[in-house]
Amino acid sequence: MYFTSEYADVQYLADKNKVLLTWKKEAKLDNYRKPTTAALELLREHNCDFVIDARNGFEDEKEDVEWGFSFLLPEMSQTGCKTVWFIMTQVNETQIGEEMDMWTAEFLKYFAVRKVDSPEKIGV
Repeated sequence: MYFTSEYADVQYLADKNKVLLTWKKEAKLDNYRKPTTAALELLREHNCDFVIDARNGFEDEKEDVEWGFSFLLPEMSQTGCKTVWFIMTQVNETQIGEEMDMWTAEFLKYFAVRKVDSPEKIGV
Protein backbone atom coordinates (compact mmCIF):
# COMPACT_ATOMS: atom_id res chain seq x y z
CA MET A 1 0.00 0.00 0.00
CA TYR A 2 1.41 3.35 -1.02
CA PHE A 3 -1.09 5.50 0.90
CA THR A 4 -3.81 4.59 3.34
CA SER A 5 -6.22 6.54 5.50
CA GLU A 6 -9.68 6.06 6.92
CA TYR A 7 -10.99 7.68 3.70
CA ALA A 8 -9.05 5.95 0.91
CA ASP A 9 -6.32 3.54 -0.11
CA VAL A 10 -3.93 4.14 -2.99
CA GLN A 11 -1.67 1.51 -4.48
CA TYR A 12 0.27 0.66 -7.60
CA LEU A 13 -0.69 -2.72 -9.01
CA ALA A 14 2.56 -3.69 -10.70
CA ASP A 15 1.20 -6.85 -12.31
CA LYS A 16 -1.64 -4.82 -13.91
CA ASN A 17 0.33 -1.60 -14.45
CA LYS A 18 -2.48 0.44 -12.89
CA VAL A 19 -2.81 2.87 -10.01
CA LEU A 20 -5.84 2.02 -7.87
CA LEU A 21 -7.60 4.58 -5.67
CA THR A 22 -10.22 2.95 -3.46
CA TRP A 23 -12.58 5.32 -1.68
CA LYS A 24 -13.79 4.05 1.70
CA LYS A 25 -16.09 6.94 2.57
CA GLU A 26 -16.81 10.56 1.72
CA ALA A 27 -13.74 12.77 2.01
CA LYS A 28 -13.28 16.53 1.99
CA LEU A 29 -10.36 18.94 1.66
CA ASP A 30 -7.11 17.32 2.90
CA ASN A 31 -8.83 13.96 3.37
CA TYR A 32 -9.74 14.13 -0.33
CA ARG A 33 -6.60 15.77 -1.65
CA LYS A 34 -4.02 13.60 0.10
CA PRO A 35 -5.11 10.33 -1.50
CA THR A 36 -5.65 11.90 -4.93
CA THR A 37 -2.22 13.54 -4.74
CA ALA A 38 -0.70 10.19 -3.75
CA ALA A 39 -2.34 8.66 -6.83
CA LEU A 40 -0.91 11.50 -8.94
CA GLU A 41 2.58 10.75 -7.61
CA LEU A 42 2.24 7.09 -8.58
CA LEU A 43 0.92 8.02 -12.03
CA ARG A 44 3.96 10.23 -12.54
CA GLU A 45 6.24 7.37 -11.51
CA HIS A 46 4.61 4.54 -13.47
CA ASN A 47 3.01 6.02 -16.61
CA CYS A 48 -0.08 3.78 -16.41
CA ASP A 49 -3.88 3.65 -16.28
CA PHE A 50 -5.79 4.98 -13.27
CA VAL A 51 -8.60 3.07 -11.57
CA ILE A 52 -11.03 4.78 -9.18
CA ASP A 53 -13.09 2.41 -7.07
CA ALA A 54 -16.15 4.54 -6.27
CA ARG A 55 -18.39 1.71 -5.07
CA ASN A 56 -18.55 3.25 -1.60
CA GLY A 57 -19.67 6.50 -3.21
CA PHE A 58 -18.41 9.98 -2.81
CA GLU A 59 -19.59 13.50 -3.26
CA ASP A 60 -17.17 16.35 -3.57
CA GLU A 61 -17.16 19.74 -1.96
CA LYS A 62 -17.18 22.66 -4.38
CA GLU A 63 -13.60 23.55 -3.36
CA ASP A 64 -12.40 20.02 -4.09
CA VAL A 65 -14.08 19.98 -7.49
CA GLU A 66 -12.43 23.30 -8.38
CA TRP A 67 -9.05 21.97 -7.19
CA GLY A 68 -9.54 18.75 -9.12
CA PHE A 69 -10.46 20.52 -12.34
CA SER A 70 -7.81 23.26 -12.12
CA PHE A 71 -4.89 21.27 -10.66
CA LEU A 72 -5.34 17.51 -10.37
CA LEU A 73 -6.62 16.58 -13.83
CA PRO A 74 -4.25 18.85 -15.76
CA GLU A 75 -1.35 17.41 -13.72
CA MET A 76 -2.57 13.87 -14.36
CA SER A 77 -2.67 14.60 -18.08
CA GLN A 78 1.10 15.20 -17.92
CA THR A 79 1.81 11.70 -16.58
CA GLY A 80 1.22 9.55 -19.63
CA CYS A 81 -2.01 8.11 -18.23
CA LYS A 82 -4.33 7.33 -21.14
CA THR A 83 -7.36 5.64 -19.55
CA VAL A 84 -9.28 6.26 -16.33
CA TRP A 85 -11.52 3.46 -15.07
CA PHE A 86 -14.43 3.98 -12.68
CA ILE A 87 -15.67 1.00 -10.70
CA MET A 88 -19.28 1.64 -9.71
CA THR A 89 -22.32 -0.45 -8.89
CA GLN A 90 -25.72 0.29 -10.39
CA VAL A 91 -27.00 1.41 -6.98
CA ASN A 92 -24.21 3.85 -6.29
CA GLU A 93 -24.31 5.17 -9.85
CA THR A 94 -27.93 6.10 -9.17
CA GLN A 95 -26.97 7.77 -5.90
CA ILE A 96 -23.98 9.75 -7.21
CA GLY A 97 -24.72 9.68 -10.94
CA GLU A 98 -24.84 13.44 -11.42
CA GLU A 99 -21.54 13.85 -9.60
CA MET A 100 -19.94 11.11 -11.71
CA ASP A 101 -21.30 12.58 -14.94
CA MET A 102 -19.67 15.90 -14.08
CA TRP A 103 -16.32 14.22 -13.32
CA THR A 104 -16.56 11.97 -16.38
CA ALA A 105 -17.10 14.98 -18.66
CA GLU A 106 -14.00 16.64 -17.20
CA PHE A 107 -11.88 13.46 -17.36
CA LEU A 108 -12.88 13.03 -21.02
CA LYS A 109 -11.05 16.26 -21.84
CA TYR A 110 -7.80 14.42 -21.08
CA PHE A 111 -8.39 10.64 -21.00
CA ALA A 112 -10.44 7.76 -22.29
CA VAL A 113 -12.99 6.89 -19.58
CA ARG A 114 -14.38 3.43 -18.92
CA LYS A 115 -16.99 2.40 -16.33
CA VAL A 116 -17.34 -1.11 -14.94
CA ASP A 117 -19.35 -2.59 -12.08
CA SER A 118 -16.67 -4.85 -10.61
CA PRO A 119 -12.88 -4.86 -10.26
CA GLU A 120 -12.72 -8.28 -11.93
CA LYS A 121 -13.83 -6.75 -15.23
CA ILE A 122 -10.52 -4.90 -15.44
CA GLY A 123 -8.43 -7.45 -13.63
CA VAL A 124 -7.83 -5.62 -10.34
